[in-house]
Amino acid sequence: MTIARQLGSGGEGLAARVGQQLGARVLDSALLEVASERSGIPLPYLQMVDERGRSVWRRPIDLVRLVPLPPIDPDVPDVLGDRYPPTGPVLARGEGLVAPAYWAYEAYAALLARTMRAAATEGDAVIVGRAGNVALAGFPGALHVLVVANAMQRVRHVAGAFGVDAFDALDLSRESDRQRAAHAKQFFGVNWLDPLRYDLVINTDAMRPDAAAEVIAGAARARAAMAAGEATAATAAPTGA
Repeated sequence: MTIARQLGSGGEGLAARVGQQLGARVLDSALLEVASERSGIPLPYLQMVDERGRSVWRRPIDLVRLVPLPPIDPDVPDVLGDRYPPTGPVLARGEGLVAPAYWAYEAYAALLARTMRAAATEGDAVIVGRAGNVALAGFPGALHVLVVANAMQRVRHVAGAFGVDAFDALDLSRESDRQRAAHAKQFFGVNWLDPLRYDLVINTDAMRPDAAAEVIAGAARARAAMAAGEATAATAAPTGA
């Protein structure tokens, strides 16, 4: 299951509740830890580029800051240990290495997508954010959920969570929306708030957290049962001569 959420909508709390109900592990910030273990890239570098798009205009430092470039395929390390500007095209270096120009952020997105697919294959997981619904589109039995809330509720929650006033909370909410939109658009070419890319949209203005978690968990069980039935039917179907 994947859960995309607007900052301040309560999506992280819902993910934790759903994980408890389903007995599934929740991969939010923990997803970066798993990706770090898979790639050998130190966790702080993945956190540096987490869920943001490239923006030289808003973050000029991106032109000069160096980050390790994760291998495009963790099973075939290609540039592990080298360092690159995250927003500039670079020629991968290394002994005997022949590789095209990469963008460090694209490599980060590819690493997370592969990590999410591996996690989904290994067992039940609730994957939070990071365009998981795109990375796992078409994955058997996966339910994709979007959690939203109105602007005022988001501001109240963000102000309380970060200890800031309403004006700063509004700025944080808007900046979060911009970064997540840029991440989904630049790396996957999609609008992350497009409801047609999700199986279920939860508005936390209208539902209490416990009720919303029950709805999501129930939908996840139904989706998994349907996928199991389809797999059984495909196995039992007679093959043509």
